[in-house]
Amino acid sequence: MIGYETERRLKNFLVAVGDGELILERARQRLCEIRDFAPESAFQRIDRDGNIYISSYELLAFLRDNNVFNISDSECYRLVKFFDSDEDGRLSLTDFSQMILPCEDNLLRRITQERPSFRVSRYDYLPRDIEQALTELIERELDLHRRQEILKGDLEVRYDYSSYAAFRAIDKYNEGNINTFNLSAFLKNNGHYASEKELLAIIRRIDTDGDAKLSYSEFADFIRSSETRPLIEDLKRTYSAERTAARNLNSSTMGSPLKNQSSYQSPARSHSAYGRRTVQISTPLRDSSSPFRESRASPLKESLASSTLRATSPIRKQPLLRLEDEDELVRALREQISLEKELENAKISLAQRSDFNLYDAFRIFDIDARGYITYTDIKQGLNDIGIFPSVEELELYIKRWDKNNDHRLRFSEFSDSFIPIDHYYANLLNRRTSNDARGRLYQRDDCFLSETKIEFRNVWRTHFKIESYSESLRQRLYKRPGFNLYEAFISCDLNDDGTVSREELRRLIESRGFYVSDKEVNQLIEKIDKDRDGKISYAEFREEFQPRSPVRF
Repeated sequence: MIGYETERRLKNFLVAVGDGELILERARQRLCEIRDFAPESAFQRIDRDGNIYISSYELLAFLRDNNVFNISDSECYRLVKFFDSDEDGRLSLTDFSQMILPCEDNLLRRITQERPSFRVSRYDYLPRDIEQALTELIERELDLHRRQEILKGDLEVRYDYSSYAAFRAIDKYNEGNINTFNLSAFLKNNGHYASEKELLAIIRRIDTDGDAKLSYSEFADFIRSSETRPLIEDLKRTYSAERTAARNLNSSTMGSPLKNQSSYQSPARSHSAYGRRTVQISTPLRDSSSPFRESRASPLKESLASSTLRATSPIRKQPLLRLEDEDELVRALREQISLEKELENAKISLAQRSDFNLYDAFRIFDIDARGYITYTDIKQGLNDIGIFPSVEELELYIKRWDKNNDHRLRFSEFSDSFIPIDHYYANLLNRRTSNDARGRLYQRDDCFLSETKIEFRNVWRTHFKIESYSESLRQRLYKRPGFNLYEAFISCDLNDDGTVSREELRRLIESRGFYVSDKEVNQLIEKIDKDRDGKISYAEFREEFQPRSPVRF
């Protein structure tokens, strides 16, 4: 068991790992957003001797070509060892791609991999913006390594510290591994409330076998420092001096935001785990746009299969959820489908009323013609037509349909909550124009006939009923001991591509004996899929199933 001060230092180390990985992810995305950037061309730029491998010396030469002279060969070697999958002391194109391609944006990753490359000869350079962005990314990697080494040294001088004791301090539920659940609990107990994204970044950085959790051997190898104490003190002094210089300059040739947060210099990474020990080259933690990258060979690897580069066979990982938790997840999905079906039927019944149109419905609440409606506008309008929702019900309705999170609904967002998914009725409703030319009305909904008013109120009541019940489902899942949203997403992602398709959702639900039609699956996908790409990403899945209200339903 470790003491409070040691726990605090361990917390600082883990937070630094997560922050560094998130900063690196933004740097990867900035590099890959440059339209002319192609990984193979960047690889050729650094591989000056043309032997399809990058050595630490070539990496150092690239940095010096870009006016970075404060990096040693040993630091570059440790960086190479971190991404070296076969421990030959060199980076292949696959290893290099692991370092520079984004983890969280799968679309950008695929676009970057599929870009045509251009030949870069021995004495050629990349365009200046690409050279700068690539240099920035490598420097940030080195900076994180050095900061980690300093924090490891601070941990190891504690009398009560050992890697096993640190592991047990995090794995307080005796699960035998570190996952987002017990990691979040450990950080929270030490005063740091980490987001799901930050937790995934920490695990992604440390995990080597791609199972989305950390075994003791992975954790111990990562946290062990191979530097002597005097060298760590030198690193700390150098790191502190460079941070001070960066703050004083407040700018640089790169204009990088990292310089305002931490040293722009290189950290050293020298423990034995830095070399990737597994035969599998890419792991779910470093290959997907969900928080973890996919473990299958990428298009870039397939195109190079005939070369000396290695590729791995996709292996279907076992569901991470316990069977009873997966059963509960499927029941929740089935209930969501029933709720969405009820809402769709209510919308269709309203759309069949020939006098109903979206313009007049919106004007019931937007009496000042501002083009948007707020919480107060909706509440007053509903009260005037005889509907009295609770504060929580109205908040849940707004959170679902407010796409830009400004806590107000524009006409398009309001319309989405009343337009059926069925294309026939959607087109029928969209073609209708305002039919109200009577000026100031006695009641707000006098623009509609009496039967239409009833249907209109019924849709509102259905909205509030469904949002309340959906929130109760979220809270029911969240309260299950050991239930984890990422593990739930993995259980739905049957083909391990980082997204959940309609077919995967159907197969999962039908595996528990529930039959669902195409229309029902589409209704559920429409609710969760925010970017309308036909698939559910982890971010969308988490947003849908994470509790939204502090009130118990």
